[in-house]
Amino acid sequence: MVLNYVNPTYCIPFANGQCSFGSTCSLRHNIFKCSCGLILPLLNQKAHVEGKRHRIALATLKPPKPKRRRNLTARTPYNGAQSTGANPQDGSAVPPRQVLKCEHCRKNVEHTNYDAHVEMHIRQQRRAELETVLDAAAEDKGGVIVSARNGVDFGILDLESKTAVAISLQSSTSQVHLKACKMRFGNEQGVRFSAFLRGKSPVLQKGMKRTVLISMDSQASFPGHFENTLELVFLNVDSGSKFIIMRKVEGTIGSQEDHDLLRARAPYEKRKIHRFNPLGLVVPSNRPPVWTKTQWAQKLLDFHIPSRVALAAATPNHGALAAARKLMPAQLNIDTYGNWFQTLLYLEEDRVKSDLDAYSLTDVELKADYPRYKLLVEGLAEGRPSVLVGDFILVSQTESADTLNTRTWFEGRVHQVHENHVSLYFGDNFSTYRGTKFDVRFVLNRLPYRRMHQMLIDKYNPVRLLFPDTIHLQGASRVALDKIVEIRPFYRPLGEDEEQMETVTAIINQKPGSVPFVVFGPPGTGKTVTIVEAMRQLLDRDPNVHILACAPNNSAADNIARKLLDLGPSQVFRLNALSRKVEEVSKNLQDISNINSNRIFSMPDIDQLAKYRIVVSTCLSGGVPSGLGLKRGHFTHIFIDEAGQGKEPEVMLPIKANAGPKTNVILAGDNRQLGPVINSPLATSLGLKLSYLDRIMQRNIYDLGSGKGITIVKLVKNFRSHPDILKFSNDQFYNGELQTCGEQAITHSLQNYEELPKPFFPVIFHGIIGKDEREAKSPSFFNIDEATQVKKYCLSLIENRKNRTKPEHIGVITPYHAQRCKISDLLRRDPRLHDITVGSVEEFQGQERRVIIISTVRSNKDYVSSDIKRSLGFVANQQRLNVALTRAQALLIVIGNPMVLSLDHIWRGFLNYVHARGGWRGKKIDWDHTEPVSETAEYTSDRKRREDNELEETIARINAMVVSKPGDDGFELDFEDEEGAGAFERPILREAE
Repeated sequence: MVLNYVNPTYCIPFANGQCSFGSTCSLRHNIFKCSCGLILPLLNQKAHVEGKRHRIALATLKPPKPKRRRNLTARTPYNGAQSTGANPQDGSAVPPRQVLKCEHCRKNVEHTNYDAHVEMHIRQQRRAELETVLDAAAEDKGGVIVSARNGVDFGILDLESKTAVAISLQSSTSQVHLKACKMRFGNEQGVRFSAFLRGKSPVLQKGMKRTVLISMDSQASFPGHFENTLELVFLNVDSGSKFIIMRKVEGTIGSQEDHDLLRARAPYEKRKIHRFNPLGLVVPSNRPPVWTKTQWAQKLLDFHIPSRVALAAATPNHGALAAARKLMPAQLNIDTYGNWFQTLLYLEEDRVKSDLDAYSLTDVELKADYPRYKLLVEGLAEGRPSVLVGDFILVSQTESADTLNTRTWFEGRVHQVHENHVSLYFGDNFSTYRGTKFDVRFVLNRLPYRRMHQMLIDKYNPVRLLFPDTIHLQGASRVALDKIVEIRPFYRPLGEDEEQMETVTAIINQKPGSVPFVVFGPPGTGKTVTIVEAMRQLLDRDPNVHILACAPNNSAADNIARKLLDLGPSQVFRLNALSRKVEEVSKNLQDISNINSNRIFSMPDIDQLAKYRIVVSTCLSGGVPSGLGLKRGHFTHIFIDEAGQGKEPEVMLPIKANAGPKTNVILAGDNRQLGPVINSPLATSLGLKLSYLDRIMQRNIYDLGSGKGITIVKLVKNFRSHPDILKFSNDQFYNGELQTCGEQAITHSLQNYEELPKPFFPVIFHGIIGKDEREAKSPSFFNIDEATQVKKYCLSLIENRKNRTKPEHIGVITPYHAQRCKISDLLRRDPRLHDITVGSVEEFQGQERRVIIISTVRSNKDYVSSDIKRSLGFVANQQRLNVALTRAQALLIVIGNPMVLSLDHIWRGFLNYVHARGGWRGKKIDWDHTEPVSETAEYTSDRKRREDNELEETIARINAMVVSKPGDDGFELDFEDEEGAGAFERPILREAE
């Protein structure tokens, strides 16, 4: 296939060299499409057609019919460097991508990937054929019945234990001999499987049972899940033919107690989601009486999801993205800004609503606690679903599913949220009696989305803030050294950091109405300390300064507020959402918040709010001052910490709602760390995943060279981590520019930890081939073997008093919610481990611990391609990996399956780094760690190719065993003799089920 980039059309030369456009085609045919479906250079045509690859493809795939294809184009999604159909920097058009529809799966595939895509189909087909051969080998045949049809499972074994399982052989004829009895794989890193036939004769007498003993000797130095295959080769004496019967053998080395505690409570069952869109009567509820009435100056509109967006999102198969693209403006610019992000927000909200439907309840009771009702909600403490005070929950008496959207629903308002139940308040006309069963639907709290939409339709769209460019610099220049030395920092250690001092000086000397100033703060470089210092300097220099300080989440906003507490409650105010629990907020922050007599957060009036010099809130609450009526421009400065972690409309909410022509905006964050959490794959593909910080940092004026000290400063001194912990992230993500300046009494405190494979290198990778599982209706994965290993490391750290490690010094990071719950359950059983924090990467952003233990969870190779493609967890997400690795101060321990992790080039680089430095434990690697790691290297394909080759070799070996002549098979049959019986101690002997 050849592309004409002047006129976006293409031709498809057939295998005979003729073109689908006939004589009208003016293109040169240097590429041909073979009848087997592959697209190759014309020079390779003869070799290909005569080759094995062509024969396999032709035999397994139905060749496409030669026909003229219609021109299929797909516009490139906006990814920061380009938008759908245009470059946001200059508005120029981006050449459309061209795609082909696969003849076999009917998916649209980019022309450059079409050959590889078809080859993938060929490979899948061949693998299916090979697996069919293996399945056939597991079937009983030749009159022989082998027990343990579903395989042999040794269960959970302790380290250095031995056990055996007996399976039986029974034949319906006396003409069968057992010629070979062996395991497919040999000794696997200390775990030895072996098998032998009891007795000295290989003959299977008719009707009599013979016994094969399979042993598992777990002389391994690491836990995990191990598999092997028993191969039994039989000879029919009459016919001289051979046949094979195989049985899968597996066992786990680990803790039986932990497996009993953490095992799946029920088999995994995919949730059935019924789209909920009530069309019938919805009886409203009452507002929580404990809330203080707020006088809003501006009415907040509803902004319901337009039907065209819902229809696009619901488009089946692979048409949803194309349908959603049609709703987007051709390019992102000052005129289309609101429409662009409103569409993305609608797509995101539609997906979140759909996900929330997965938590629907059926046939549940409401317990009366007049005037309220209690509703039991499993998973509430874990935030699944997330329910806050003020949320709505709809209930309806259980009926047929056909009436779901048409029956009458009663709206319950959440008044209190407890550990495992919520307290609901209904309208006066709601009543029930004991035994009545209800269907329950959780309703998305749309307030955040409505606030963002309200901001987006606001006509105030300052170009200097949305699309800053050189024209907005107005002759700005880098601050002079004499201005820097004039600063007397409130936080004295800051005076020793050149970049921090330059950042503070640049911020306080910005002209009113400047472009946003970016504080680029890699891990542990003190960006929050720096912007707080800048706030103090501004307040100290000018009594007319008023600051709004925001962050995407409460923990980051609280962190800012705590650093400003000494200013006193008359100057600093922590603005909290009404739905936030007062008891979750520390006492010193409660003192600078508004709390009513019912112990509920409340909003201040406009006069009260205007008196504060600095207001701290989340970004979503950053629109409250405007909603209360505070005039635009009241805040002279708006600071956004962790700016890269929020969606652009979220971060832009406090800016667009409050900034005036002279308001300066300061963004602190790191686009190499966590970006926004987006639920909708459509919104992600179309650009919502790109943060405001990341988008403007790609503009020319934020170049770290020419813009340094004018629009951006990069902090480079890391005050957190041991040099060896920081090194990989420093080299991989920050060009090696970070300098380790942490306090050695902390950063070097665990260099002699007894579990270190190499002393003075405080990084461990512990390789475990565990087993990832799911349970009940939860889609989240957990890995019991990794959870056990996490507990062992925690205990070793706490029990050794020389380490002086306390539970609060340890943090456990895992990307899967189910694993977080399992590890927490395990640690809670030991009082010594109660105060260890277990959380996701998102929860640890901005935090640090002396010890960080990471459990990566995923271990099933069947899911490998899905992990890499969909970026599940942080297995294939560079930003999550960077955050996880850089939380540790003195010791970093990573537990995972190296075979899965190495498929991602960033992880492979980290594994190579640890291996080369001697920090490796457990499962050994199967690749050359000295080989350079390339982003373009196809590690997944290489590993799959290796697996395919092994499978091919296995089939070939099976065939060789079956067709070889008697006595020429090369196998020796093991019998149980006196020497063998004495050499093998069997504390446990079980019959296989």
